[in-house]
Amino acid sequence: MNLSTLKEKIWACYTKELCYPKNRERWSPENPSYGMCAITALIVNDYFDGEIAKIYVDNDSHYFNLIDNQIIDLTSEQFGHEIDYTEYKVVKRQDILTDDTRKRYNVLKSELEKKL
Repeated sequence: MNLSTLKEKIWACYTKELCYPKNRERWSPENPSYGMCAITALIVNDYFDGEIAKIYVDNDSHYFNLIDNQIIDLTSEQFGHEIDYTEYKVVKRQDILTDDTRKRYNVLKSELEKKL
C-alpha cells in the first residue's frame, strides 16, 4: 500500500453522508474531500502510523497526518488554496473519535476495505 493508492481508493468512497454533518450541505461530488479530513486522517493513521495534527483553515478545524516529519494531507484540495501548516497541534486519536466521527470513520473504513 502506498499513499497514492490509498488516496485514490479513499476518494472513491466519499459520499455526502460521510461528510462532517456541519458541512454536509456544502459537500458536492465536484469537491468530494470536503468535510472528510478527520475520518481520512484516521484511516491514514491506521495504515501508516505517524501522528494526527489539527489546524484551522478558513475558520474551520482541519486534520492531517505527520509521517516521518512530513505533512501528509489527503484532503487539502477541499479548500481550493494553499494551506499554511505552521501552527498545527498534534492531537490524540481518541480526542477526534466523537460518536459521530467514529460512525463515519467506521463506514469509510468498511467501504475502503471493499475496494482494496
